[in-house]
Amino acid sequence: MGASEIRNEELACVQAALDGDRDALERLITQRLPQLYSWCARLGGGRIDAEEAAHDVVLLLVRRIDTIEAPRQVLPWLFSTCQRVVANHRRRVWLQRWLPGVRLDARPAPNLTEARLEQLDQAHTIERVLDRLSGMHREVLVLCYLEERSLAEAAELLRVPTGTVKSRLHAAREAFRRHYRRMS
Repeated sequence: MGASEIRNEELACVQAALDGDRDALERLITQRLPQLYSWCARLGGGRIDAEEAAHDVVLLLVRRIDTIEAPRQVLPWLFSTCQRVVANHRRRVWLQRWLPGVRLDARPAPNLTEARLEQLDQAHTIERVLDRLSGMHREVLVLCYLEERSLAEAAELLRVPTGTVKSRLHAAREAFRRHYRRMS
């Protein structure tokens, strides 16, 4: 039996967690955390902090356990949640390559260090690059990276299929890179 399968002896613990038993939920988390970490590390590669991503999955489990209807649905729910969390972390890492530690809405304050001024200058360059992108490209980057929405959420907001968001996002990243290289 693999680590990703749920054993019969775990089913009672899972059912108790689904029924609201906090001790059972803690046991479930303790049992599954190594698997969550492994999934996050493998799905995210070396680009993300797998420990932080696994922690995010655990937080979602604690908040949304009431949406899981049966004990055997726990692992598929955890895996699909890992997929979404890792995708969000990968998007965040992509953006941080361009904007390390800087928010686009940051405003200069008095007595800034030279490093902080450079970061703010880079943030303004990013704003100018975003202004040069087509509306389609800008909106998908803003939704998926700046607002950290999932592809499904972006698709719903844009009223297009998820596949369209994926292809727009790919094209938007390429356009962003081209404009950024020209401007920096």
